[in-house]
Amino acid sequence: AGEATQTVRIADLLQSAAEDARRAGAAVEVASAEGLTASLRPLAFKRALTNLAGNAASHGEEVRLSARALPSGGLEVIVEDDGPGIPEDMYEEAFRPFSRLDASRNQNSKGVGLGLAIARDVARGHGGDITLDRSDLGGLKATIRLPE
Repeated sequence: AGEATQTVRIADLLQSAAEDARRAGAAVEVASAEGLTASLRPLAFKRALTNLAGNAASHGEEVRLSARALPSGGLEVIVEDDGPGIPEDMYEEAFRPFSRLDASRNQNSKGVGLGLAIARDVARGHGGDITLDRSDLGGLKATIRLPE
């Protein structure tokens, strides 16, 4: 709250989140156009990305962070992992504060179940949202979509 919006390079935010995920032991791939920028609250958005990448690193060994401009305008940022994923019928439940899902996604005992809730709050605070889906890597895919 109170953080001013700035035009930031999305690749820089992805690299920062990737470094945190690498420190957690994951192999991280980053794909983003160098010139991709967005007007957003950088500290808040970095926190959202760090939460998503940290979750991915905690539940998988391989993490992919990517971003692209949408043809209709706006931005899409995707965080994927090769972990066990979660059942589709639990996707919305995963966003509830303090939600800790089944044991397959709870092998780490560090979290309290706020990462996805905070990330969604940040995305919605920017006029967008986050959705969950199955990743091509086999685990979970979190997609942040922000308007232009």
